[in-house]
Amino acid sequence: MKDNTVAAYNGVEIYTDNMLYFADEYISTLKNPDDIYTSSVFTGLIKYIRRNVKFDKSIYDDIDILNNIWEVYTELVYKYMQKPTIEEFSLLIGVHRDTIYSWLNGETRKDDYSAELGTSRSDTIKKWQDECRLGRYKSAASGNVGGIFLCKAVDGMVETAPVPVVNQEQHRTAEQIAADYPAQAALPGDVEPDF
Repeated sequence: MKDNTVAAYNGVEIYTDNMLYFADEYISTLKNPDDIYTSSVFTGLIKYIRRNVKFDKSIYDDIDILNNIWEVYTELVYKYMQKPTIEEFSLLIGVHRDTIYSWLNGETRKDDYSAELGTSRSDTIKKWQDECRLGRYKSAASGNVGGIFLCKAVDGMVETAPVPVVNQEQHRTAEQIAADYPAQAALPGDVEPDF
């Protein structure tokens, strides 16, 4: 069975998407198929899919189609132990990443026919960004230095050392403490009885 096929009810291998077909075709050209697990070879896979699928620019106006492509993209990403990125996805669909970020901000072209397209597009891209952020976070949480760096650089996360809890009273003299509590300052031996 090929890497990206599923078995139909009659046992025949089928591809659920053309992108998966071209993924297997690309992997079959590699001298060592396990190289697909390296980031540069995986990006080569993405370019190969882009070149062969030839997405029509009309997909940019349909967030459902874009989201379906995202789903297949992330299926490949996770299968080959990569992390999803908006930049790589933009390479796949053939649009500049700044365009995707403008969609995220709700910007639409003047000839967009639907005002609600901007909102649903923006919400969907926020979901994609969250998925990318999660990949970086999980990488950092596992101790990966590159993941830690990306979380700091891209997501603005900071490392914080645990702050020791210090009892301030431990570092003050008896006189300083007595000055704060004058009614309780007199010790039993210092007070003369009243009889």
